[in-house]
Amino acid sequence: MTRRTALRAGALALAALGVVAGLTIYFSTQKIPPCLVTGISKWRPPTDTQLHRFELVVPDRALCFFDMDHDHALVGYLSLKPIVGVTAIAPRAGDLAIRYGGGRGALVDLRSGRLRYGVAPPPAPRDDVMVVDPRRPGVVYSTRRGVLGFRMFDLVTFDQWNITFPGFTWNRRFGPNPPDHGLSLAPNKRELWVLDAPNNVVHVFDVSHVPHFRPDDVKDIRLTVPLIGKENPCASTRCGRIGSLQPSADGRFMYVGDSGDVIDTAKREEVTNLEALHQSRLMLEVDWLNGKPVFPGASVK
Repeated sequence: MTRRTALRAGALALAALGVVAGLTIYFSTQKIPPCLVTGISKWRPPTDTQLHRFELVVPDRALCFFDMDHDHALVGYLSLKPIVGVTAIAPRAGDLAIRYGGGRGALVDLRSGRLRYGVAPPPAPRDDVMVVDPRRPGVVYSTRRGVLGFRMFDLVTFDQWNITFPGFTWNRRFGPNPPDHGLSLAPNKRELWVLDAPNNVVHVFDVSHVPHFRPDDVKDIRLTVPLIGKENPCASTRCGRIGSLQPSADGRFMYVGDSGDVIDTAKREEVTNLEALHQSRLMLEVDWLNGKPVFPGASVK
């Protein structure tokens, strides 16, 4: 073998190793759900009579259970290998309904992990977000595509205010659209939380004097993990990180989908980050009592 031939063979061998290594990294990051990690066991629901609270996060191919009362530790998973392209979830008679694969539906028994296919899927997700204030009949808050901020509308008086975020801007050519795909009323206080995805901030508004006075911006909380890039793994056409907000039923925590941040609402600061929630904006709280799942405050916005 000549020196030139030997060098060429060596170069080809190194290139082949690089391709193999690259494919290994690609498949390991693209195919494995974030809660199927070493040391985490398959989900086993509690069997005692005490109340247990879990944050359930749904990326592609898995359900991830986090213990809300023990520092949000990842305590179990259910593998859903055939379920890809998940775009919506909803509780249904103690089970979890999933919309996936462009409009198909499946039902997951959270006690056994059994899947039932061919069921009616939850409604398709919407770009705009709307929440009705249960303490102020007729008051509605909403966001929409192409507009940074939100609108407050009074169905009784027909008054409306368009609320912006002073000091924050958005270039429509960059960042997610809709820019505010997260809107949540705190269950335990008169606050409205709004996700500003282009600026990676959660704005907190005092709405105790609505509808007579405008919402008052009282706090801007910067996310520790920004809403950029795409969820991974993800097999749908809605992989871009646009975010979502969901409060715990007791109001202690606010969960930020597509970022993974968990915010202590009293301190108004991040307490942890859940990798599974960084790869998904679909989550809800499931409480376990007497061997049965309960879904307090199941709306996800």
